[in-house]
Amino acid sequence: MTPSTAAVLVVGSEVLSAKVVDANGPYLIKRLRDLGVELTALHVVPDRVDAIVEVLLAARRRADWVITSGGVGPTHDDLTVPAVARALGVGLRRDERMARVLREMHARHHPGAEFPEVALRMADLPEGTELLGDPEFPTLVVSRIVMLPGVPSFLRHQFQAVSHLFHGAPFHLACLYFRWGEDRLAVPLAAVAEAHHAVEVGSYPRFDESDYRVKVTVEGRDREEVGAAARAVLAAVPPEALVRTEGLDR
Repeated sequence: MTPSTAAVLVVGSEVLSAKVVDANGPYLIKRLRDLGVELTALHVVPDRVDAIVEVLLAARRRADWVITSGGVGPTHDDLTVPAVARALGVGLRRDERMARVLREMHARHHPGAEFPEVALRMADLPEGTELLGDPEFPTLVVSRIVMLPGVPSFLRHQFQAVSHLFHGAPFHLACLYFRWGEDRLAVPLAAVAEAHHAVEVGSYPRFDESDYRVKVTVEGRDREEVGAAARAVLAAVPPEALVRTEGLDR
């Protein structure tokens, strides 16, 4: 089974203007990685239909799935759903099941209060949209585009309810911490990366009071390959340069 790939599209002018710090992108990166899904890109776009459509079209060419965050509410600046419809070349249609869900949700949270008809804007969905996951708070999915809300707690609930859609062999990670700087590690790391194409070797320096200067990561889907590459790094560097390791069976 070929692992899934995904692109994440965070929609919100408030993120680009620093009025809100995005928590959804980092959450989705972590969850997708845990599921063995390769993330091809993370985009942040303003609340403009043309910008959303442009990125959606590009992302769909490069990934199996596109996951959007934000822009699915009832206000004038919630534009993700009509943008998805435009990108797919389909119309918006009132989904009666979604309309019922919205009315029932309002009655649960605001008993006795009149239902605001403007909320039915959230029931106007791209043709072909499926309502998956939690029946009382469904996730919108159409043509491998998953439309999630922007409120972090809501997004996490809805994503968890459809996480079974995504699959892949798990990633394995070994971390090596060195007291050497990158200038002294560059040559051995390049040699290991060249010899072990099945893994990714990363180097991340620090310039603070930490007990190490460089964190080296070795990651891949084959546990044995990850271990072999990590041990090759250790063999190429004097033992006194190493501070500690994580995720490595030695």
